[in-house]
Amino acid sequence: MNSIAKEIFIDSHNPISQRFAIFEDNEQVAYLYLTERGSQKPIKDAIAYSRKPLIPKVDWKKIEETGEAPPLSMDVASSQAIIASPLESEFAFKWAKDGNSVALLRNGQPIAFASATEKYGYSKAISKTNPLANPWDQKLYDKLFRNVP
Repeated sequence: MNSIAKEIFIDSHNPISQRFAIFEDNEQVAYLYLTERGSQKPIKDAIAYSRKPLIPKVDWKKIEETGEAPPLSMDVASSQAIIASPLESEFAFKWAKDGNSVALLRNGQPIAFASATEKYGYSKAISKTNPLANPWDQKLYDKLFRNVP
């Protein structure tokens, strides 16, 4: 029998910027976080995907009250929003040279990134700008991560 889905939590420290990248999948929804310098306190984030079916609309008031990670809703999700059975081994981080931006890779392909200089992160799971992230921006990704293996 295959193993049952599990929470995923991976992190990485960048010695140049003294920031951490944190990827957390709570078996419902997954987020990429970028922390402030010298801290594990997230300052930027981007939703990476949902494991669950999309909801019709996010109840932002309830999210504020509970502090739970917001789910993905049909009105902002892209066709790449759901990853039903991810494995921790599929994910890795890619840091920008200055360490102030980080991308989340799945099987070597970027799916989300966060930058200290941008208001919201970017995600291939998103179709339009909202508090969870901006839609994917390939030009900005290329600019931030060019010449980085």
